[in-house]
Amino acid sequence: MAIRKRDQGGEQRTLVALLLCFGLFAGWQYFFAPEPPPVTETPAVEAEGGGVVPVAPSTEGGSPFTVEDQVPERELGLKTAQLDATLSSHGGSLRQVVLPEHKAGLTVTPIYMYVYGLITGEEFENGWDPYGGDPGPEIVVHDQGMVLAAGTGSGSREEIDYSLSEAPGEWVATGRTASGITIRKTWRVTDDPNVLDVAVEFVNETPNRYDGPLWIGSWDGFSGGEGMMSRYTNFGRPFGFVDNDYELLESLEDVDDDGAQELEGPTTWLGVGDRYFMSVAVPDKQDWGTFSFEGAPGEGSYGAFLTRSDGGLEAGATERLELMVYIGPRDTVVLKELGHDLDLSVDYGFFGFFAKIMLFFLGLLEGVIGNWGPAIILMVLGVKLLFWPLTKKSFQSGQAMKELQPELAKLKEKHGEDAQRFGQEQMKLFQQHGVNPMSGCLPMLIQMPVWIAMYSALLYSADLYHAEFLYLHDLSVADPYCILPTIVGVMMLVQQRLTPMSPGMDPTQQKMMRLMPFMFVFFYFLFPAGLALYATVNTSMSILQMWLVRRAYANNDKGPAATSAA
Repeated sequence: MAIRKRDQGGEQRTLVALLLCFGLFAGWQYFFAPEPPPVTETPAVEAEGGGVVPVAPSTEGGSPFTVEDQVPERELGLKTAQLDATLSSHGGSLRQVVLPEHKAGLTVTPIYMYVYGLITGEEFENGWDPYGGDPGPEIVVHDQGMVLAAGTGSGSREEIDYSLSEAPGEWVATGRTASGITIRKTWRVTDDPNVLDVAVEFVNETPNRYDGPLWIGSWDGFSGGEGMMSRYTNFGRPFGFVDNDYELLESLEDVDDDGAQELEGPTTWLGVGDRYFMSVAVPDKQDWGTFSFEGAPGEGSYGAFLTRSDGGLEAGATERLELMVYIGPRDTVVLKELGHDLDLSVDYGFFGFFAKIMLFFLGLLEGVIGNWGPAIILMVLGVKLLFWPLTKKSFQSGQAMKELQPELAKLKEKHGEDAQRFGQEQMKLFQQHGVNPMSGCLPMLIQMPVWIAMYSALLYSADLYHAEFLYLHDLSVADPYCILPTIVGVMMLVQQRLTPMSPGMDPTQQKMMRLMPFMFVFFYFLFPAGLALYATVNTSMSILQMWLVRRAYANNDKGPAATSAA
């Protein structure tokens, strides 16, 4: 299926990565998937002046006709303090929707890709540019996309031609489908520069009743997200909120292979966008039509649609649908104030509860310090201090088990061929000395939601998008210099050297555990730099805490039992 529920997306990939860290190495095929081509961003088009384009005559009955070869495109500029869009006569919808106050995503070229290019002879025109040039303003919907297209008929999403007119703060697009239904869209600005009010009217000006479908929808050109490398970039998708669930078209191939993906239930909103920005329409009638993900006009285009197939339209009758259109960042505070469950468009995943708590405290720290980097560092310090009692007990138990190695070796020699008896005698030995072999896992398991919350916050929070810190231009993308991932790898090796292996562990498992730092380094080369910063500070603090425990243990001459009971 192409559709996923709210708890099944990026967080599943995170959980897979975590399971890998415990020895499950499934999913390696993702790592070597070819990186898909990026979405081509068309330069912004300068809007022309006002005027009216007459409606071209229809060709034949049935589906609406394509206008690109019929009538030259006419454009009107639609601007607010936050939006710069083009209202096109081809579809009577918004194209090339730009947010001038927000930067587009950076084009990150890691240093290892540059070195690989030098080895293979790939040319870099301007040498190595870690973050690329000026990305320009954020483009929410590109030239091939449409915000709030409308039409009649089934099996076609072709664009009809519209006449355009404008007045202060208002733009009107009027067109006629091949079935004779007139579509009128009225766009109005509001007090919120990111919000537009739109009225869509379907008018049957024919002498006969119309019994075909009516539809509205938004689409854009999409790619990316299929391979491991592209999953951590800011790729876009169509989405919606249907039957109180966030729905996302994650796999584009499923629509190509299986056709339209329909969902039953009331539709609160629908739209298109990427991880940090979106264009979303909120209809005043949640049961107006059936929600679907479908392919759209233009190569690589996909969209979210509402189709009203029942009710018909009597001769002379009008079907009116009013919508609130929000175009802007996925800021949970702003979206919460707008209502309609728009804040749920920020998909923090299965551990979203922890991510929201994490962001709340990070936001408080950033508000005081003025930078997200130090806020992350202070957050790590706070978490490490909070869990210090558990961490201390874990380290002490590990040291105690290390002291018991000679006795465990004797048990292994004595009962090596009887695994069940060896396990029983081993547990007795642990009980005699007050050692819990599983205590080392507890702090890690407790802190795991914190790690996942940080991952989700960096991957989906617009607040951390383009957050700078030291040499890093954006904490939400990978470190192109690979400095932090390398530091994390070195520190994990040091931490591993200081951590005794679990007694009785199978030699194969020990080898796998030795590989864990290298695996983590691989992930941190792909993960957001903010997560590598978190891991660097966290691992450094763990080493310091471990050193303090080892020092205290070395000064204790009362043996494992006394230490583990401390």
